[in-house]
Amino acid sequence: MPGHYDLDELYANTYTEEDRQAFENQPVSEKKFLIAWALALFGGPIGSQRYYLGYYPTAVVKTGLFCAGLLLAWAGLLTVGLALIGVVGAWTIIDLFLLISGSMRDKQDRRLEGFTRYAGVCAAITVFTLAALLLVALVVSTSTGVRGA
Repeated sequence: MPGHYDLDELYANTYTEEDRQAFENQPVSEKKFLIAWALALFGGPIGSQRYYLGYYPTAVVKTGLFCAGLLLAWAGLLTVGLALIGVVGAWTIIDLFLLISGSMRDKQDRRLEGFTRYAGVCAAITVFTLAALLLVALVVSTSTGVRGA
């Protein structure tokens, strides 16, 4: 009968022992998850985690966009410069979520060492950091618009 599915039964036990074994048997990289995550969190706009994982072409593009944004903002083209920096910022957030979800691997498509152990804690720290940055941005943007009479 269409529309009469037991969703609890459909999604129950979807992660089986075979799935766990397949995950555990995947090749593991010599690159460390914790290092890649820290590089993404603190040096993401210049593509540092991409350099670390071996994705050199996209790392160079990311670094170039960030530097171009800074130069354009410094040269007086503030709107264009900030737009480029915003694109790089969004790209950095996407990279962070790719890392903590396990989708971003090393150049040879091997999962990063320590992913299982540290991914949960790093995800919590990432969300907390992004929420704090959003709060700071909101406070700064609202306080700069207030002018005295």
